[in-house]
Amino acid sequence: MNSHDLQEFRGAAHDFLLGQRTPLPTPAVARHLFGARRHEMPETQVVVRALLSADPRFVETHDHCWTVLGSPLLQQELARASFAVVDLETTGSVIGVDEIIEIGLLVVRSGRVVERFESLIWSDRTIPPWVARLTGIRNEDLEGAPTFSAVAEDLAGLMDGNIFVAHDIRFDLPFLRWEFARRGIGRPAVAGLCTLQLSRQFWPDLPSRSLPDLAEHFGLVHDTPHRAAADATATAGVLLEALKAAAELGLSDLGDLYRVEELMADRETEDGGLASRA
Repeated sequence: MNSHDLQEFRGAAHDFLLGQRTPLPTPAVARHLFGARRHEMPETQVVVRALLSADPRFVETHDHCWTVLGSPLLQQELARASFAVVDLETTGSVIGVDEIIEIGLLVVRSGRVVERFESLIWSDRTIPPWVARLTGIRNEDLEGAPTFSAVAEDLAGLMDGNIFVAHDIRFDLPFLRWEFARRGIGRPAVAGLCTLQLSRQFWPDLPSRSLPDLAEHFGLVHDTPHRAAADATATAGVLLEALKAAAELGLSDLGDLYRVEELMADRETEDGGLASRA
């Protein structure tokens, strides 16, 4: 693949992503560039990731999807953006095998909670003893709780168009997407933001970035860890602290949150250059 081919592929990927409402995963970009027959080939996805990651116009979100600088999505002002902050409790960590047993979701806008959803979720899968000890949830507690199918449309509506936030998004968002997909509900149109990653970027000197420790550090109420509503509330508190830190650094839009380290490095270089000329 010569440099002209690379330029053409990157240009095609850029134009494609610029027209998308939300970031897309690597296989979706690969499908657009290389066609339906080749997009799932591991080597094709490796090529796409290498193409996009080497070009500063492309931005990888915290849930490993792709968008581009200049997209309306990334230009959302943080002060006006709307966030769906989510936490799940499940029977385990294996997607497609384990099931959701509790959901907490808060919609945060302009620094305050404007909508709230919390519910136990019915599952006939036996809750393992270690999960019961961790969460305090047992199978008998789920009697009378709604099924995921019963709440799925409401959840998708609360998530759609909002920025999806979780503390370790690698767990919560894929789990939800799987549950929506197996019921024939299209993936909610969200961009993923992870408070765990934000905490590493904004507060690198903290000895721990677990949710209970962050809640204690910031003086957030977190009386029942490992329950979905309490964890979602604490995560929302960490998000607001991150937004405050971003504002203090002059970061103003969603795209800035995906490029914190890059922007801070550029600022340090500029400050160093000014100091050397002083």
